[in-house]
Amino acid sequence: MEYKNQIENIAEYVNIKDFTNTLKSLYAKVKSDSTFNTFGKTQFVCWSLEDNITGQRSNYANIYEPILSEHRKVHPDLGGRSTGFNTSDSVDKDCYAHTDVDYWTEHPNNYNLVIPVEGSSRIDFFETRPEEIQLPERNAHGEWYYHEFKMRGKQGYEKFQEQRKYGHIIVDRPLLINTNIMHRVVVTEAPRCAWVTRWINIPMEINFQDFKIHVESKLC
Repeated sequence: MEYKNQIENIAEYVNIKDFTNTLKSLYAKVKSDSTFNTFGKTQFVCWSLEDNITGQRSNYANIYEPILSEHRKVHPDLGGRSTGFNTSDSVDKDCYAHTDVDYWTEHPNNYNLVIPVEGSSRIDFFETRPEEIQLPERNAHGEWYYHEFKMRGKQGYEKFQEQRKYGHIIVDRPLLINTNIMHRVVVTEAPRCAWVTRWINIPMEINFQDFKIHVESKLC
């Protein structure tokens, strides 16, 4: 089945300046650090601003300042557990279908900027029916922080995902995604590394297109 390679208001490419050299330099500084975080239940590992287990701020903020200073020009509030490098060393190690949620913020909108660094991947998107998803666990702060499908881990789950999938986007250039929609990262060439900036606490009236225009204007 063929899918469009962009999904309007959910996953779209953004025209921003090239951060590749900066990100490769930053990744070289952290990738040998054994204090990386396991990214939830997935086999991804990440070097993010917040430790997913303890909830403590990591020591990467100073290292990442060259990119964070640029991206704070877009919006000052960054999600700590997701902002950083996400990596996989095998095409068999994906990031399962989930949504990202930040229920504790004052404002409800959140958007992720994904920039490929090495390897290849795509992000699949799935129909999100409230009765089929669950909030499985809380983070170190006692806050719910993602949904997953109730079917995950059960017989027939792969077929279920195939039935619910309605599109994907190839991660071969910077893109902006709405993470309120169930999505899964599939690694197609490993090792795979991507940088993610998660902007959180964005007012409701700023929709996807408004924010995309704003990102492109600030990061041109």
